[in-house]
Amino acid sequence: MIYTSRFGDFVLRLFPAVFILLYISACAVKPASDLDSSEYHHKAGMRHVEMGQYNEALTSFNRATDLDKKFAPAYAGIGIAYANMADKKKAKKYAGKAQGLAGKDPDVLTLCARVWIDLRHQEKKWYKDAGKLLKKALKRKKNHEGATYYTGELFLYQYEFSQAEDHFRKVVEMKGEYSAKADKMWQMSQKIVRAMPGTLAGKKVALHEEITRADLAVLLAEELKISTLIERQTTPATGFLTPEEMRAENSPAGGPSDSKGHWAEVWINELSQYGILEGAPGQPFYPDEPINRAEYCMAIQRLLTIVTGDAGLETRYFGENPSRFQDVPSSHPAYNAMALCAERGFIQADMITGRFGPGESVAGADALLSIRSFQNALRITF
Repeated sequence: MIYTSRFGDFVLRLFPAVFILLYISACAVKPASDLDSSEYHHKAGMRHVEMGQYNEALTSFNRATDLDKKFAPAYAGIGIAYANMADKKKAKKYAGKAQGLAGKDPDVLTLCARVWIDLRHQEKKWYKDAGKLLKKALKRKKNHEGATYYTGELFLYQYEFSQAEDHFRKVVEMKGEYSAKADKMWQMSQKIVRAMPGTLAGKKVALHEEITRADLAVLLAEELKISTLIERQTTPATGFLTPEEMRAENSPAGGPSDSKGHWAEVWINELSQYGILEGAPGQPFYPDEPINRAEYCMAIQRLLTIVTGDAGLETRYFGENPSRFQDVPSSHPAYNAMALCAERGFIQADMITGRFGPGESVAGADALLSIRSFQNALRITF
């Protein structure tokens, strides 16, 4: 009886230890090779993030946390992936977990700040949380490359373009892993600073990597003040209507057939009065379609023709031999417009290849800078 009691006590004492060992063995994941590490999978996850492959990124980040339950960078990565998948709740959850594990690690604090920056379309006060984290990171390590870069993004998305430009320049000069990204953003912010958007709408569209037909309508209406510009036109080109005649002729039909209820309805209807883009009253405008370089040049050509009264501008360059562009024959329907814009300096072909890229998209910063050049060429001030 004494022996049985002692054996029972031994089992009772041994059971917690056995349970813990079984639990650990059930939860722990052993690496399959030297490359199967948390660090490796985190880097793979970040590469997927940069390519917009967020489900693949989550797979990599989750493997990293399976290998090391306290690996903070992976939890921050999960937060970034969810932020870009529009899952605000999970993005905040994992950013908080990463921050709790990170302590004062500037690398992780920077990644957590990125979560908030990527939530900017879903969270009104995103910049406050992002700013606090970036300040902590920079306090911990002055001139931290990642924190400096994302501080640049913070300023950029708050439309403080000059400060953004300064931060991106600093990162480029560091010549580190963020250098290439910073150089691209630096060039964009430089263009925006040069273009000096005067309206909130212009500032917002300037950040678009690819503008739509609706975006262009907003830029022309707000930044170029197209109605005021055309009102000043006093010598209409042969065959063209005066602004008053345009409005009188178009007003009975209203706006384009697909503008009603669109967020840019007012601007689209204003633009359609003058035939600047396809989409005359009663006809479709296709507001959400991206505008390409050829279409953009056609719009600028139409504007130039109206404000100068020179109808010859629309045919001046057709039939040039050889074509001035490597990838566009002079018989292309938009060739004249492309040649006109290139010669006037509103939009250029590639300086190395000579290709114009008529089907390529137009970035907001490029459109804004081109519009500002158009204004300056006509010496327009408002």
